Amino acid sequence: MCAVLCLGLGTTGCVQKEFQQEKAMNLLAAAPIHLDAEQVMLTSQQVECGAQNDLWEQPTAANVPGARENAVARLLPAGKALHFDDDVIVAEPGYRQPYVQIRGDFQLQLAEGPTIKEEGADGRLVEGKLFVTIPHMCFSDALPVLGVRKGKFSEEAPPVMEFRLLNDGWHFTKLVH
Repeated sequence: MCAVLCLGLGTTGCVQKEFQQEKAMNLLAAAPIHLDAEQVMLTSQQVECGAQNDLWEQPTAANVPGARENAVARLLPAGKALHFDDDVIVAEPGYRQPYVQIRGDFQLQLAEGPTIKEEGADGRLVEGKLFVTIPHMCFSDALPVLGVRKGKFSEEAPPVMEFRLLNDGWHFTKLVH
């Protein structure tokens, strides 16, 4: 009994400080994470499926001064119930793929091969491909999260995630913009 007590006291306050890609992947996949006003890419097939399933209206050309080839699909209540937060941007100069803003709690998946940088002794910045799972037949493939480059969402920029070491271990804290 003394050995168990000593072992217990010896490990009290010990937190695993090691942080590798598997740690980041497991933390993100463990439970739904709240995202607020992030953007995810859609495929043309997903946009069409969403319109056919009343998640949003069929895309229409937007009347935006000075812009060419803009198209928007107005979000409907069924799409809002899936935590889509704004109209789907089907076509916009500077973007090759449709995208939509999301807000709510989501299951996340981090692809293998992220870049991990130390941010002090208790912080890590992880840059890599991040995906959101949407529980609907139109989204059998997880949706890629857009990163931010020069203050603007970008298809080419991978998201950057911040993790912090707290008293009880490592935690995801936020997406960095």
